[in-house]
Amino acid sequence: MLAHELYGNGSEGVILMHDFFGCKDTWTFARNFFDIKHFTYAFCEVRGYGESRHLLGEYTPQEAASDVIELADNLGWKEFHIVGHSMSGMLAQRIVLDGGIRVKSAILNTPVAASGLSFTPEGFEIIKGSITSNQLLEEAFDALTGNRLGQEWIDFKVRQSRGTRLEKAQFGYLDSLSNQGFLGEIEGNTTPMLVIAGEYDMEPFTPEILRETFLKWYPNAELVVSRNAGHYPQQETPVYVAKVINDFLRQQL
Repeated sequence: MLAHELYGNGSEGVILMHDFFGCKDTWTFARNFFDIKHFTYAFCEVRGYGESRHLLGEYTPQEAASDVIELADNLGWKEFHIVGHSMSGMLAQRIVLDGGIRVKSAILNTPVAASGLSFTPEGFEIIKGSITSNQLLEEAFDALTGNRLGQEWIDFKVRQSRGTRLEKAQFGYLDSLSNQGFLGEIEGNTTPMLVIAGEYDMEPFTPEILRETFLKWYPNAELVVSRNAGHYPQQETPVYVAKVINDFLRQQL
């Protein structure tokens, strides 16, 4: 079973995942402002990351969806809400697809699209190279947050990333997210979805692109733009993002 940490005392279950470079710790500060009266949160780490590093696998959206649904089974959650960030935004869409009516809603935080990862060739090479190169990892974090947060932020993110993942897992997810899109299977899905964009995020995560894709693909999706944030709204603007998540989840009660 995926490693996870439970937080809150509510009757509604929410499973949260992390991004390509992170772990559950990216939610540490924002969760202080989560609604713990109505919801219980399971901050999980996917195969190859954090305390799930010992779980080897194929590192695909289908495998990740199966793992999360198994986690929900073990928690006794017949229905649940799913939250994905960046890489796991695509995984969350697969969970919506494979979980069916069990998934009550989805929150997609600066998400990769169900059609697959679509960086420019130059951007893709930076992301791929960042798996092993600290210099390229620094470039990636700087670009993802609008080249505006300074070296101390970049250093913090590099430390957070390097200690929490297997290189093999990152290479595996990068390949599967680039080549195993499933938009044709999920387009038109009516599950309530909240899409969070960062004002200073880079392509393909800009508010304009998310508006022209996710809001057209999913009839019950809504978009919120987190001002003064890039690709990490839950770390850059944690109080606001927590409020947005609380408001959306409470609408599903």
